[in-house]
Amino acid sequence: MSSKKPGSGNVIRYWIIWIVTISVLLLLFLKGISALIRSFNAWAGLGLGLLLYVLMAVLQAKRSTTPQRYPLFRTMDLGFDYEEVTFPSRDGLALSGWFVPGSMPAAGSNSATVVVTHGFSRNRLSGAVAARILSQQGFAVLLYDLRGHGRSQAGISTWGWLEINDLLGAVDYLRGRTDLNPDRIGALGYSLGGQVTLRAAAQERWIKAVAAEGSTFAALSDHIISSAFSLRKLVFYPWLWISYNYQALLTGVPQPLGVVKEMPKIAPRPLLLIAAGRGEEYLITRRLFEVAGEPKELYHVPEAVHTECSRARPEEYARKLVEFFKGALL
Repeated sequence: MSSKKPGSGNVIRYWIIWIVTISVLLLLFLKGISALIRSFNAWAGLGLGLLLYVLMAVLQAKRSTTPQRYPLFRTMDLGFDYEEVTFPSRDGLALSGWFVPGSMPAAGSNSATVVVTHGFSRNRLSGAVAARILSQQGFAVLLYDLRGHGRSQAGISTWGWLEINDLLGAVDYLRGRTDLNPDRIGALGYSLGGQVTLRAAAQERWIKAVAAEGSTFAALSDHIISSAFSLRKLVFYPWLWISYNYQALLTGVPQPLGVVKEMPKIAPRPLLLIAAGRGEEYLITRRLFEVAGEPKELYHVPEAVHTECSRARPEEYARKLVEFFKGALL
């Protein structure tokens, strides 16, 4: 089976590589501990530390490719009606979602639609707040499950590397509907879904407006701001190199160009970047904002936590989202 279609064949390959890797690393780790117990020396301690460093990087790659698949529990009224839909990703996987029609005609909307992409180890329900806000203003909304999540096909994830095919498949599906305007499709993504949305928009001109909240990085190149030496780079660069390259080995998928290098390709379509807190998420979002072309806007909610800006400032968030997509799509 092709590495671009992560079905059962890729899953088998994935687990064979993982079992062999973790078995070898654990065996070496246990031998290192045994050697230290018998006779401690600095070189043995250093070797054990380096082995632990590699092990942690490998475990990170494993976590980034095996999301939790949560079922769709509906414990409350979502605030909108929906139609169950299925459609293929551009590389042939079956994806599951909800199509939410606008609850009222927005002035001059002409069937504008927004695709919402959730984050890692989440499902379409993560976009319910945005769907409610937008559908009440007349926008149609497509909520769907990424591969390896919810009710969609695939046993593994690729940290967004192939997931852009899921969003591109969603765009193809919307363009095929006769009740929608193919020239008025926007996209909104959260966390991993933000990274997927930004990279997909850079490759697909049919996405006319782009919003991302708490976007992640996609590749090793995203982390390299300059060639200057620093202690932080000395400590973390090898760890990132191991993690990203081992992920490529596990999935059989090469690293993409990276979201930072893709950002300028979105212009001149409108871009809204949303960041919570004052830590890593804000720094990543600032980095993406700096390299993006105009028109662009950065909306920062410092008191919010990751992907929870709508909870911290519900009225302001709703107004910002609606104004952005109305201005971009209507």
